[in-house]
Amino acid sequence: MDKLEVPVYLITGFLESGKTSFLQEIFESGEFADGERGLLISCEEGEVELDEKATLACKIDTVTLDEEEELTADFLENCKNVYKPKRVFVEYNGMWMLDQLYQNMPEAWIVYQEFMFADAQTFLTYNANMRGLVVDKLKSCEMVVLNRADQRVDKVEIHKIIRAVSRRTNIAYEDLNGEVYYDDTPDELPFDLEAPVVEI
Repeated sequence: MDKLEVPVYLITGFLESGKTSFLQEIFESGEFADGERGLLISCEEGEVELDEKATLACKIDTVTLDEEEELTADFLENCKNVYKPKRVFVEYNGMWMLDQLYQNMPEAWIVYQEFMFADAQTFLTYNANMRGLVVDKLKSCEMVVLNRADQRVDKVEIHKIIRAVSRRTNIAYEDLNGEVYYDDTPDELPFDLEAPVVEI
């Protein structure tokens, strides 16, 4: 890795989707408590607040943005120069388009991992009413984590929606007990195996 390269860990999703809780878990895990300075850019304030002890233990400075217009190239360049982070975490507002971030990041900042979080019980509603925002978050993420999953959740429909945007995104569910499991819905074949003649 180029010593000037700064890894960015991008966490996207709509309000109350579990982004902050996920960050809390990884900071508490000690995985990033290696003495390297980090920066968390939080683009919304939800119900859950990060425990300051966890961020301090990982040497994480935090800046919070309230408006999408504040996320400029000058702002991010200033963050780079003032905090001099060796890694950056971005808790991204689900109502903001990702291009705003990607176009304005300093050249040395490289997105290493991108996760999307969603409430499994409201995912279909968000997709029906704000399709453009959902697609924006799905198109480049490595994994979608759908929490609050129970037997009422239409996993087949969710699978179709995600696969229509990305074939490579991993899909994970977290049930109401906190157990995580991976989606095992088979992808539909692009041809009909029951037809008299199968056209491929």
